[in-house]
Amino acid sequence: MLALLTSFTLLTSCYPDGADYADETDIVYTAFDKEMDFHSKGTYAMPDKIVKITGDYPDDGEVEYIKDIYAGPILANIDTNMTAYGWTKVAQNANPDVVILPAAWSTTYISYWYNYWCWWDPYYCGGWWYPYPVTSSYSAGTLLMNMIDPNSNDPNGTRKGVWIGVINGLLSGSYSQNRVNNAVNQAFKQSPYLNTK
Repeated sequence: MLALLTSFTLLTSCYPDGADYADETDIVYTAFDKEMDFHSKGTYAMPDKIVKITGDYPDDGEVEYIKDIYAGPILANIDTNMTAYGWTKVAQNANPDVVILPAAWSTTYISYWYNYWCWWDPYYCGGWWYPYPVTSSYSAGTLLMNMIDPNSNDPNGTRKGVWIGVINGLLSGSYSQNRVNNAVNQAFKQSPYLNTK
């Protein structure tokens, strides 16, 4: 939480007059298990799809995925960053040292409020002295990169997470693959401990 607040503080300090573009509102958060010795690892596996988190587990067991046209470049960029850090991609059944599980979701925020310009100057409301409702909405997308150690379990019996990269804000404004790539690159840039070289 402290890291997120720090990121927000840094973000607002970089743009004292406010952000001019949607990509300036993206937040990249990373965290890792300090007990994990990444230098002793070297192989990873990753699905060829990105799970779409909807909040409800489907009754038929069918999992939703991000469209390949969007997921493909993201997965390729993760591969590029992992390779640059000295990792070798292997099949899931090849006993990889770590597994990266990417997921994404989007949230639409709707605000509803009353415009009180009429109270200040009835000119704005055609001479009437009553507030009128105003609605606005925006979408925020999140990409999650969760790295787990498939050979370890946490106290709850699930696989232990050793690194996480979270990118928030990707659906604000129009979609840009370059914007997504920059955010993924930033997640790895601020995670130099992943470098096995």
